[in-house]
Amino acid sequence: MWFKSREPLPMPEVETEYGKISGKLFILSDGKITNVFLGIPFAKPPIEDLRFRKPEPPTPWDGILDTKKYKSRSVQKDFFWDRLELKVGNSEDCLYLNIMTPEIVQNKTYPVMIYIHGGGFVMDSAVKYHYSKICRNIVSKDVIFVTIQYRLGFFGFLTTNDETAPGNNGMWDQLMAIKFIKNNIANFGGDPENITLLGQSAGGVAADLLSISPHSRDLFSKIILMAGSAETMWSVSPRFKVAKTCQEKAVELGFKKLSTGSKWSKEDNQAMLKFMKDVPAYKLGLTMVGSTDIFESIQLPLTPVIDGDFLPKCLIELRKESPPKLIIAGNCEFEGLLFLALGLRSINPSLIEGVKHRSNMIILEGNKLVEEALQLPLEIFENSYWLNNEKMTRQELDKAVVHIIGDTVSGIPLRNYIGKEISQGSTIYTYNFQHFNRQAFHAISYYLPFSGATHGSEINTLFDINIFVSPHFRTYIDRKVTNILSTLFTNFAKCGNPNGNEDFPSPINFDFEWEPITSKTVTQKCLLIHAEPEMEEISENLSSINAAFSAIHFWMTTATEEEYNEFLERTKTGTPLTQKWTFIVFEIVQSASKIIFHWSKKFFFFIKNYKKSD
Repeated sequence: MWFKSREPLPMPEVETEYGKISGKLFILSDGKITNVFLGIPFAKPPIEDLRFRKPEPPTPWDGILDTKKYKSRSVQKDFFWDRLELKVGNSEDCLYLNIMTPEIVQNKTYPVMIYIHGGGFVMDSAVKYHYSKICRNIVSKDVIFVTIQYRLGFFGFLTTNDETAPGNNGMWDQLMAIKFIKNNIANFGGDPENITLLGQSAGGVAADLLSISPHSRDLFSKIILMAGSAETMWSVSPRFKVAKTCQEKAVELGFKKLSTGSKWSKEDNQAMLKFMKDVPAYKLGLTMVGSTDIFESIQLPLTPVIDGDFLPKCLIELRKESPPKLIIAGNCEFEGLLFLALGLRSINPSLIEGVKHRSNMIILEGNKLVEEALQLPLEIFENSYWLNNEKMTRQELDKAVVHIIGDTVSGIPLRNYIGKEISQGSTIYTYNFQHFNRQAFHAISYYLPFSGATHGSEINTLFDINIFVSPHFRTYIDRKVTNILSTLFTNFAKCGNPNGNEDFPSPINFDFEWEPITSKTVTQKCLLIHAEPEMEEISENLSSINAAFSAIHFWMTTATEEEYNEFLERTKTGTPLTQKWTFIVFEIVQSASKIIFHWSKKFFFFIKNYKKSD
């Protein structure tokens, strides 16, 4: 019997202010249609003379631009397997965004979510977050989802500490992408007045900075921050520090200063910039894996800076000037686990003493800067993490180390962020993500004392990816938590309430009510996200520690170079640097685990079909 085949659906075409684009359809398992547009240029390629300069609007095109494939990722140091798995190379020509929409229906508009990836400002890309999984998990819930790319490492954050190269090009890239979306999203069926920005880790820092920069803070009204905000000590560095990193890299590559002495003149900076523009791009790629910066100084080598333009003032003043927002902010139960793996470190007596010394010294330094910290914070700190240190079991000691690393990197900054935003009139829903799949940690298990939800676990779940480089099969519980998390986030994008409301009822009837924080109190209400989410009141007597960290963060972004260097000398951990060979071993283990997983899937597929044929 012959059946008449269904007429093929037309490919989606949309007009933008620079020209028409053609995307493709992605049909979900329930028959729902989604539209996918990949590799949309939002700026001119930042190559040749445009390297290290602010982005410029794209050149309009004639005809219809094909946007069915991802474009290049930003320059970074790749793992061998990443180059094969992602199937998209990296290049300076990387300023592209991707738009995924529900079926475009006349007179119907959808809320818009814009995702900024993390990676310590030196790695990751929009390509990792595949459109098929975004459409299944997020767009299926009637929102438009956009992923953007920005220049990383030296390309995005090089500065000379003067007007020669002010810095923050990566932030200007993000701003241009958001403006492109704001100006064009209506043609995709989106509501330009209902935009939610979300980011994880360094992407969360970027989203927060965009929420307080006078250039961008009025372009959106809602924000979701996952384990990152401008309150972290690694979010914004002194400009001279980033400039020094750039100068050292130039010298390493063969640049010779024009002037004598240690100081760099304006002529030196201009000559260095000219030199760096001619350096092959691959020589400037970076990665976070194997980096010890998070241990040595709780800072990153290349970050946004207070440049007098994108960030015209100190962060405290910019936050005070910014309008209140609706916010979701949180982190994972054991944030510190991933930083052990990134530093390729295992817990040993040297690391324990180093971490303890670093944290204690930060508290003591904070004493000198803020009155609120003058309440025996060192004793509070000791009691919070190291009570009966000698009598602790190995498991208790491991968890104490992980908690202290996690709180230093993101936990305490999160509490400070919440306090400051509440004082600004913002409404905040805070969470602690606790779901994890043990199989996801195989490739980094050597550096982990135990398994648990760690930095990045929520994006693993939200996007069905694995930033922990271990392929694994997802369970029913994994899929259940994915549905819970994506529903909470899309509810929030629609109406500013993760529970939903009368106009936008939640597609899941939750048996909990996620209560927001609306006043600055010691007791905070937090949603624990796992297979059966629940609210928990968290009471912490750490206000003096929070104040000390906040004071240090402010001081570090405004200190002179001499003051900053003295501070690092007083608080350095004394722990040894990572051996280069451990990075090589890590890449071998990562690649081997993926190869084994890849062929095991083929084997099981073969067996399954072989049995069917019997």
